[in-house]
Amino acid sequence: MQTQQKTNITEQPAEPAQRHSVSAQMAERFARRRLWRRFIAAAYILLLIIYLLWRFTIINPDSPALSITYYVTECIAFILGLTAIFNSWHYNHRTPPPAPKGLSVDVFVPTYREPLDIIRRTVMAAKAIRYPHGTFLLDDGKRDEVKALAEELGVTYLRRPDSKHAKAGNINHALQHSKADFVMTFDADHIALPHALDVMLGFFDDENVVMVQTPQDYYNTDAFQYLNARRTGGLWHDQSAFYNIAEPCADASNAASCVGTGVVYRRSALDKIGGIPCETVTEDIHTSLKLHKAGYQTVFLNEPIAYGIAAADLGEYYKTRHRWGHGNLHALRHENILFCKGLTWRQRLHYLSLGLIYLEGWQQLLLFIIPVVALIWGLQPFTITVFNMLIVLSFPVLSYLLLQELGCGFSRYWANELFSMARWPVYLTSTAGLFGKKISFNSSSKNIQGKTDWRMMAPQLTVTIISLLAVFYGVIRLTATGFPSGPLGSYFYLWLTTRTLPAIDIYEVMPRGYTVELVAIAGFWALYNALRGIFFMRKVLHDAKNTHDFFRFRIPVPVLLNGRDKIYGRMTALSEDWAALHIYKSDAAPFTKGKDITLTAFMPAGALQLTLRVENITQENGCNTVAGSLIWTSAADRDQLANGLYSVDWHREFLHRSAYFLTPSDVLLSCLRFQPVSAHSKNDWQAILLQSGDDGFTDYGILIRRPDRRQSLIVFSALQQGQHYNIMAFTKDGVSSSAIKVAGEGHLHSLVEKGLDGAAPHRYIVTTVA
Repeated sequence: MQTQQKTNITEQPAEPAQRHSVSAQMAERFARRRLWRRFIAAAYILLLIIYLLWRFTIINPDSPALSITYYVTECIAFILGLTAIFNSWHYNHRTPPPAPKGLSVDVFVPTYREPLDIIRRTVMAAKAIRYPHGTFLLDDGKRDEVKALAEELGVTYLRRPDSKHAKAGNINHALQHSKADFVMTFDADHIALPHALDVMLGFFDDENVVMVQTPQDYYNTDAFQYLNARRTGGLWHDQSAFYNIAEPCADASNAASCVGTGVVYRRSALDKIGGIPCETVTEDIHTSLKLHKAGYQTVFLNEPIAYGIAAADLGEYYKTRHRWGHGNLHALRHENILFCKGLTWRQRLHYLSLGLIYLEGWQQLLLFIIPVVALIWGLQPFTITVFNMLIVLSFPVLSYLLLQELGCGFSRYWANELFSMARWPVYLTSTAGLFGKKISFNSSSKNIQGKTDWRMMAPQLTVTIISLLAVFYGVIRLTATGFPSGPLGSYFYLWLTTRTLPAIDIYEVMPRGYTVELVAIAGFWALYNALRGIFFMRKVLHDAKNTHDFFRFRIPVPVLLNGRDKIYGRMTALSEDWAALHIYKSDAAPFTKGKDITLTAFMPAGALQLTLRVENITQENGCNTVAGSLIWTSAADRDQLANGLYSVDWHREFLHRSAYFLTPSDVLLSCLRFQPVSAHSKNDWQAILLQSGDDGFTDYGILIRRPDRRQSLIVFSALQQGQHYNIMAFTKDGVSSSAIKVAGEGHLHSLVEKGLDGAAPHRYIVTTVA
C-alpha cells in the first residue's frame, strides 16, 4: 500500500479551527433551565419525605413482611434519588490552560494478556503523543512477543519478577524505574490522541493539583454497553451519565474520582501516599481517595483524549462491573469513608454516593420478588384503596421524571430499565466488598468480538420465567374463586355493562385474598419485569452476533478502482482487516469471489492503495456491493490505515456525535411549540472529494446538510473564505459534481487538532454555487 501525503490547497490557510468542546457543550446544557431543575429537585425531596411518612401508615397488617419489603424498596429509591440530585447539582466546566514547556513526563501502558495487535495500537499512539515524554510498556504477562514489540516501536520495556498486586503493583514497579515528575497511564486498549498531554499538563501550574483525570470513551459502539448507536445515531452508553454529569459535578467539590486510564499524576504526591494503593482491586478510585484525604486538589477535564474498547458482551461487562463494584465498596470500607479525617463533607458524600448506587441491585431483586409473592399467595403489598393506589403508583413516575430531568438528557427511562436489569446480579455480588477481603484482579480480555454465554443470563432468565408462571398461577386462582373484585373492579364492571359512571368510594379497602384488582396490578408488574428480561436477553444476543474481530467503522470513504476506466465507489464499512464497498456500475468490473481487486481509498491524511479479496457480492438498483478481507504485505501499511480509523474524533463530527436524549421539559416545550419531538436534528451528510489544484479530485471531506438547509463542510486542508471549490459528492445512488462557496468557519466539537494520521480537521459553513 502506498500513501500520498496531502498538501494544503491554499498558501494562506485560515485561522486555527474554532472549538466547541464537549465540556463547553455540557456546560451549556446544564445552564439551560438550571433553576427549574433545582426547584423540582427541592420539591421532590419535600414531597417524598411527606410521602414516605404517609406511606408508613398504610403498611398492610395482614402481610407485614411483604408490605415492609415494598416500603424498603421505596426508601432505597429515595436514597438513590438523593444521590442523583447531589451528583448533578453544579457542573464544573474546565478550559485547558496551555501546557508549560519543559516538564518531564512518562507515559505508562500496563498490560497483562491482551491481544498483541491491541497493545500495538495503544503503544504506537502513546509514543505519538505530541508533548515530549518517555513511553513505558509494563508487561505483567511476561511475553517475549510483547518485549519484541517494545523493541520494534522503540519504547522502554519493563517486566517484573512476579505479578503481585496486579495493575497497582505493575505501576508501582514502573515508578521505581521512572525519573519523571509526572506520570500518565493508559489501559492497554486505550488509543491516545496526539494532544492528550497538551490539554492536561497546564492544570499542574497550580502546585496543589496532583491529578488530572479525563473520561473513558470507546470506539466500538456496537458493544453491549451501548444502546442502538448505529440505528439512532447516538453515543449513549451506560457510563455516559457518570462521565458527563457525576464526575464534573464531583469536580466542583474537589471530589472527582480516578478511573485508572487517561490520567496524569504528580509523582511527588504519589510518593507521599505510598504509591498506587494495593489493598483493593480498584487502585484508581483508591488512589484519588487517598490523595483527597491528604488535602490535595484534583481536576476532571470532560474531554476525551483516548478511545478504548467497551465491554463487547455480557461476560466482559460483568467482569469489569464486578471488579469495579467490589473494589469501590472495599476501598470505601478500607478508608473508613464515614469517619476518616481529611475529607470535606461534600467529598465524603460524593464518595459515599459511589457506594450507595449498589443498593439498586437489592432494590431490583425485591421488586422482582414482590409481585410474584402477591400472585402466588394473594397478598397485598400495602393497604389497597383507590386513593392509596393512585398515590403509590405516582411515586415511581415522579422518580423517573426527576432522574431524566436532572440527567440533562443523559438518562432515559427504557435505557435505565434495560441496564438495571443487566446490572442487578453483579451489584448484588459486589456488596461483598463491604464485608469480605480483596478479590483477585480479573483483567478484561479487551476483545472486540462478542460471545454469548447463556449462563451469564441465568438470573434474568429465572426472573422472566418465574414472573410469567406467577401470572399464570394468579389467573388460575382468580378463576377458581369466581373473579371476586373490590371497589375498582366493580366500578369498571358496572361502567362496561351499563355505560354509566357509578359512584365509587376511593377510601374503601379492597378485600383480602385474590381479587381482580390484585391480580391485575401484580400481574402487570410481573409481566413488565418479564418484558424487561426478554428485551435484555434479546439485546445480549443481538450485540454479540453483530460484533467482529476488529470494529467496523461505518464511515463513508470514496474509492477509485484501479484500472483503465475511472470507476468510483464508496466504502460503507471499514476495519483493519475488512471493507465493504458500494460500486456505482453493476457491469463495471468482473467481480468474482476469491479475486483480489486493487483500489484507491481517499482518507483524511491522503490516498491509500488497498487490496481487497472479494468474499461477498450483492447487486441492487444497478450497483454492486462488494465485501471482503483486506490483504496486507507489511505492518506499516496496516498501521497507516489504522491511524486514520482510530483518530475517532473526525468521523464523530458527522456520525453520531451526541450521547443525550430529550428531557421531560424538552418534550413538553416541543409539544407546546408544535415542534417535532426529537433529541437530534437528522442531518444529511455525504462523502465528497474536493478538487485540489492540478491534482484533480483528491481531498476527502464530508458535506453536511441540516434540516434548516444550512450546510457545513468538514475537510482536512485549510480553505479560503469567499473562494469557490469544485466537489464530487458520493451518495448511495451515485456520484454528482457541483461547486461550493466557503462562507465562514464552523465549530468543531472536540479539542483534537490532529489525528494519529496527522490529518487536521477543519469545519466551514458553505453554500452551493448555481
